[in-house]
Amino acid sequence: MYIKLAKRNMERSLKDYTIYFLTLVFGVCIFYAFNSIGSQKIMMKLSEYEARNFQKIDELMAVISIFISCILGFLIIYANSYIIKRRKKEFGIYLTLGMENKEISNILLTETILIGIFSLGLGLLLGVFLSQGMSIFTAKLFHVELTSFRFTFSNRAFVKTIVYFVVIYLIVFLFNTISITRLELIDLLTDGRKNEKVKVKSLKTSMIIFIISIILIAAAYFIILSSSLRIIFADKTIVIPITLAVIGTFLFFFSLSGFLLRLVQNSKRVYLKELNMFILRQINSRINTTFVSMSFVCLMIFISICMLAGGFSISKTLNKNIDDLPPYDAAIFYIGKLPINEFLNKNINLSYYTEDYVTYYDYYNKNQAENLGIKTYLGKEEGEKNNSNVEVARDSVIKIMKLSDFNSLMKFYKKEGITLNKGEYAAFGDIKELLPSIQKAMDKKTKIKVGGQELIPSKKPFMYLTIDYLPDKKNFCTFIVRDELSYGLTSGLGYLNLNFNGDKAKTEKEFLKVVKALDDNKKDEITCICNTRKKIEANVFGMAGMVSYLALYIGLIFLIISAVILSLQQLSHSADNIERYKLLKKMGVDEDMLNKTIFMQTAIYFVVPLFLALIHSIVGLMIAKVIVNYFGAVNVTVQILITTFIFIIIYGGYFWITYIGARKMVK
Repeated sequence: MYIKLAKRNMERSLKDYTIYFLTLVFGVCIFYAFNSIGSQKIMMKLSEYEARNFQKIDELMAVISIFISCILGFLIIYANSYIIKRRKKEFGIYLTLGMENKEISNILLTETILIGIFSLGLGLLLGVFLSQGMSIFTAKLFHVELTSFRFTFSNRAFVKTIVYFVVIYLIVFLFNTISITRLELIDLLTDGRKNEKVKVKSLKTSMIIFIISIILIAAAYFIILSSSLRIIFADKTIVIPITLAVIGTFLFFFSLSGFLLRLVQNSKRVYLKELNMFILRQINSRINTTFVSMSFVCLMIFISICMLAGGFSISKTLNKNIDDLPPYDAAIFYIGKLPINEFLNKNINLSYYTEDYVTYYDYYNKNQAENLGIKTYLGKEEGEKNNSNVEVARDSVIKIMKLSDFNSLMKFYKKEGITLNKGEYAAFGDIKELLPSIQKAMDKKTKIKVGGQELIPSKKPFMYLTIDYLPDKKNFCTFIVRDELSYGLTSGLGYLNLNFNGDKAKTEKEFLKVVKALDDNKKDEITCICNTRKKIEANVFGMAGMVSYLALYIGLIFLIISAVILSLQQLSHSADNIERYKLLKKMGVDEDMLNKTIFMQTAIYFVVPLFLALIHSIVGLMIAKVIVNYFGAVNVTVQILITTFIFIIIYGGYFWITYIGARKMVK
């Protein structure tokens, strides 16, 4: 009997709560697909560095999946509370007919098992097929060769998905059982006729709270924008604006319904038009009693937008940086007393590994007061304009390079060198967005002091040039001066760029081993670090891949959860108001107007949290831009458009399904 009842209940629930079951299936599908990334490497030709990066992203997905499973567990429990609420009258009838609480619990257990088998089976099937498509995406993301496309199945991801979701379903069963046993028979039978408790009854109070919420949110925006770099990169005070924004968001939704009611009531023409009075009262009641969940939804949408747009932008920036890497095989960063080439020849046979190399140094003024910061050099107007750049905001000191070192680099790159007259300087850098501002400063004949002498810019324009092997671009500006001025300077880092001899892969492996041994021994108080092109490329592509997967995984899950919560709440609200809609029909309201009313209610309910989330996101994306600029700025328009498209498909899709479901329910 239990199985028969449970099967009938599940079939009925599937019809009424299609969104809930589709979301379960979709959650299982995504969970499996993102946890099966490690199994995709069998189709790819991977180097040692690339294989290591695959291992890292597999480990990252495993850790993130624990967090995601908790979020999905919350969603399933939350959704179940609405389904249980809709079925209270049914359980009351069971108790009236003589059924005990234990027997109702057995029915719920059977339903949970059937739902679990259904959602897990279908979700895993879809996840296996989705993971096949993701292998192509992964290969492109990591810029690795897809040797052969074959069907892959991850046993580890399969078992992990089943274990995680079985635990979630067991918790759901316990939650359902506790919910039923705590309710009295009279509550079960009359719950559908009870009115919801209104949190704020005074319109005046709600308006005051609304104004306070706006002040708190505005204060959070002001604090984080006025000191964004300090907060993001150095200071723990970021907790302050975040706390203000979260409290402001909760107060915003806590007071919003009363504020909206007062605002629309002031315009009788709008308030009394068609069924606007009914719509507003319904929205007022709904928001007032679900302000906590709406606040969480708003914050999750905000996080989703920032994760998707910001994550994709950082990934694109990192990938673009690879295209600008200088054309050599390896670079050594060196701190020591001897010149770098002398030190290496003294400790290793440099000519065994390479016959083609170049050395150069960074220099700074001995007199610290003569060192010039980039923001100071740009001037007040251009400095503020480029304040989103980390180095500009910090007013980082501009490095100096000898003319002979620069021309040696150009010769190594097979490019033309430059000449400087006495009393002149030139400049180059690798941050394209700063180029126009630096050129303006040079056009204004901005003077600098090097070794106690004043210099003016040469006629040579500011040069866009990358010379460092770094995953992020940090050479905002370097001054080039004549060699005779270097005697009044202090040397900083030494660099040696080289191309390997013979079998490059074998030579690279040997060279990295001996350089690491030198650094480990700390001979002559030196620091000697080597980066190779293959290592940097693999690390950058790996970092870009991690950021992309992290953004997709968390962004999509948060977006889906937000849409599902709103959808279930609206469907439940429509079911609760069936009698009210019947009354409207008896009063002469036609079907078209009823459909319009349902559409407006659903639209307002979906748009309100999205509206505030978008405002939060404007500030959030400004901060994301600062982080993106830290790696090297790019045009993020495409990433924002992709994020918008994802939102239209998922969020818009859930909105439309909710509207259709509510309309059918009322009909």
